[in-house]
Amino acid sequence: MSSGKKSIKIGKYQINARLVILFAAVLILLIAAIAGAAAGGKKRAARIKAEEGYTFDSQSISGAADIEIINEAFAVYTDTNGKKGILALDGTVTEEASQDKIYVLSDSWRSYKYVCEGPLSEYRLLIDPRECKITAKQYHGPDKPEYDVLWNKEGKHLAKSDGMGYAGEIMPGELALEEGLYPVADSAGTGAKYGFINERLQLDIALIYNGAGDFSEGLAPVNKDGLWGYIDEAGKTVIPCIYESIGKAGAYTFRNGLAPVKKEGRCGLINRRGSEVTAFDLEDILQGKDGKYIAKKNGVWGILTVNEDKFAAENTTQATTSVPAGTVTGGNYVVKTKGSTLNLRATADANSAILARIPNGTKITVTKTVPGWAYTVYGSAQGWVSTDYIEQAQTTAAETQSATAESETAAG
Repeated sequence: MSSGKKSIKIGKYQINARLVILFAAVLILLIAAIAGAAAGGKKRAARIKAEEGYTFDSQSISGAADIEIINEAFAVYTDTNGKKGILALDGTVTEEASQDKIYVLSDSWRSYKYVCEGPLSEYRLLIDPRECKITAKQYHGPDKPEYDVLWNKEGKHLAKSDGMGYAGEIMPGELALEEGLYPVADSAGTGAKYGFINERLQLDIALIYNGAGDFSEGLAPVNKDGLWGYIDEAGKTVIPCIYESIGKAGAYTFRNGLAPVKKEGRCGLINRRGSEVTAFDLEDILQGKDGKYIAKKNGVWGILTVNEDKFAAENTTQATTSVPAGTVTGGNYVVKTKGSTLNLRATADANSAILARIPNGTKITVTKTVPGWAYTVYGSAQGWVSTDYIEQAQTTAAETQSATAESETAAG
């Protein structure tokens, strides 16, 4: 007589069908719960990263098999067909991949030309690094400088080397250098030692490094024993040489208080104090622009976006605020220095790097403040000025626009 219970025979075993269905339902619910938890975990991780001040978007760059930076001016991407295009440093495609070659040439010391070779022109065309665009102008110049600019240790002066050896001293008037320090080597080969000269072509920082880069925001990358760190303009080590080579030059400069670095094979960002401000979970990262960095994570190129205001605040001695600091609030001001220039500094600190010098009487716009300091833009530079040397300006909207234009012209 049948009991009414359905069963399934597997081999010599009889298994209750209802139990099989119930087990399958529980298994499906368990899998769904695990998947939901994983998705929730990813969302929570993304939210945590956003709260920390940075996010990574792996969907923002497509079709790039490889990306490399060109002299911190722009990036070149290669598609799956081997053709090359141009990316601005915030990841924006400015030229689609259609060129055979894109590279940088130097036809004299610190004079760089960016060129491309492609099927649409039988001549090399110049690239405008500011616009990150290919121009209609042709390049017919040399593929390398006539001579290398090196420091001559015997004569203790800057000298020319034409490949055959010493080719004469370089006099200060021959190089139009602005005030500041510039990296220089004692030879063009392997084993060269690097130091820094000033605009008068005097050796300011001794030739003790295995590599060196330009100063930016008061710091310059230097290499000792194969690792990179950063020094200030006095030659003092600010960030120890603990980072591996990254990018074509080996190390990047600071921009808006941040620099990409590489440690133990992974990349991330540090601030001017040497603090790590992102996780070091990237396979590659390029110099950035406006808080965006082209980066590679888990084999995929994307955009790392950071909150630069957050990290700029960490670089100052006090957090930025929109609340009035003393008598200074956001708005229009005039530089009042009794005739001298006003220093525009990288951080709200009298000892920080000078980014520009603003003439007395210049009208500026303040966007945020901390006690004793105001943040403004002057030409292409942006930073902090002492509130002791600015006064409120009573201007119309038209005058404000005119002042901004005059400021940009003066800086240029």
